[in-house]
Amino acid sequence: MTEFKSFVKRTIYVVLPVILFTVYCIPIQADVIPIKDLERAELILYGTISDSAILQRVDTLETALFGEKTKESIIARAQRVASAVFDNENGLSLQLLVNIMEWTLFSEIKQGCLIERVDNLEMNVYGEVKYDGLMKRVETMASLLVPLDILEADYVQIPKGEEIHIKLLEEINTAVIKKGVLIDFVIEKNYKIDGYLVIPAGTRGTLQVTDLERAGNFGKDASITLKINDIQAFDTTTIPLNLKLDKENNSKEIALGVGLLGTIIVSNPVGFVASYFLKGKEIVIPSGTVIRTQVMEDVEVYTVKMM
Repeated sequence: MTEFKSFVKRTIYVVLPVILFTVYCIPIQADVIPIKDLERAELILYGTISDSAILQRVDTLETALFGEKTKESIIARAQRVASAVFDNENGLSLQLLVNIMEWTLFSEIKQGCLIERVDNLEMNVYGEVKYDGLMKRVETMASLLVPLDILEADYVQIPKGEEIHIKLLEEINTAVIKKGVLIDFVIEKNYKIDGYLVIPAGTRGTLQVTDLERAGNFGKDASITLKINDIQAFDTTTIPLNLKLDKENNSKEIALGVGLLGTIIVSNPVGFVASYFLKGKEIVIPSGTVIRTQVMEDVEVYTVKMM
């Protein structure tokens, strides 16, 4: 009997702490302030991340979005802010609505922080900037610009391997370019899937020079390694691209020598004459050259049908 009591005590000593840890720790882990989401909301709205205290940041975001602060917990308020700015689960997010309105009005998505973009929309629609909460301002404009009651919104999938053409906005010249430099490009045409706009014309991106070999003596040709950075879909979902060589290629980087240029270039302003690409065995790819890329993996985006 004594041994049994001793066994029961030992069992309680071992099991009880585990039970208490499970009961008290799991809710604490589940209910945390979404700091990363707050930072993302600040970047979208203002273009910078605030270094103020958490409560001040939530106060500022709530007031900017809704025109007032609420008395809920910081966690609930922060989640509400994040949901309003970029979550499409319960309807169109603020970010997607602004994208749709800009596309309707300008046929392009503007650069800059969301507050400046809303100010610009209001100046074009009303001739003045309004000063209510951002949600009310956007919803009011949307009722004028976007027929929300008939707008078709849904999730669509961009398949792995989808070919995307990018147009260089700057010349690439191995004689003068430096390692680490970013080269701007633009996507000139709309990419749609079943009528849903997934990548709008005018979407910008960058290539980065990650390695470089200039032309040298004894017939040494130049070579350059380029990395393509991710672009954003219409709903700002990240789309990873690679520089297309073949179906097996799954790298964001490509080392370009003279012989590989023709495999990725679709067209360029001066035609496919080798001498236009090579000047003294340096590689020169003119501004305006169109390069083929492909989507690296299946990507799901939330978007709308656009005419």
